[in-house]
Amino acid sequence: VTWPHAVQIWTLENLCITEPIEKLPEISPEDSAYIIMTSGTTGLPKGAEMSHKGAWNTITDVNNRANISSADIVLGVSAMDFDLSVYDLFGMLSSGGTLVMIPEDKSRDAEFWLQQIVKYQITVWNSVPILLDMLLIQAENHKIELPIKTIMLSGDWIGMDLPERVAKRTKDCRFIAMGGATEASIWSNYLEVNLPLPKEWKSIPYGRPLSHQSYR
Repeated sequence: VTWPHAVQIWTLENLCITEPIEKLPEISPEDSAYIIMTSGTTGLPKGAEMSHKGAWNTITDVNNRANISSADIVLGVSAMDFDLSVYDLFGMLSSGGTLVMIPEDKSRDAEFWLQQIVKYQITVWNSVPILLDMLLIQAENHKIELPIKTIMLSGDWIGMDLPERVAKRTKDCRFIAMGGATEASIWSNYLEVNLPLPKEWKSIPYGRPLSHQSYR
């Protein structure tokens, strides 16, 4: 590999025999993990402060429910300032899985996503519904079967047509609808959607609370 001139390279072997240059701060579960901006109900941007405990509770619960393992690979289509990326990064890497990032200029290029999904055999898709719709349009146009095994949608209204379209382009794929306020540490509810959809459904409903979370 030819690295750019300004890149500093650290090797694991050298790090293991080198004395640490500083002592890392002690962190408790109640300490802040990150601050993410949300408009909330006011329409005005405000910072939501997430604790390590809250984020880890959500990530652990979702990984257990979705059976995420070291064999899984997620395509990071969400921007790093959007809270779905918190799961892409820490949820996937904490399970030993793989996160495939995409260039900024391809962030809304669904045909490029499709190419990466096929190339890297992506097994997990985590996004808002409109991005999945964009991906499915490309897969439908090219008549490609997607290797995705788990789809997690949240952040907006989920179209009633999406579960059936996913079933036609995947094999044994789990379709999971989630939601909740940013302040709830990524998500607060979880619903696995199975076909056929109940006739009484007019829209995809909210699911049940995740572990250690409840509605008020």
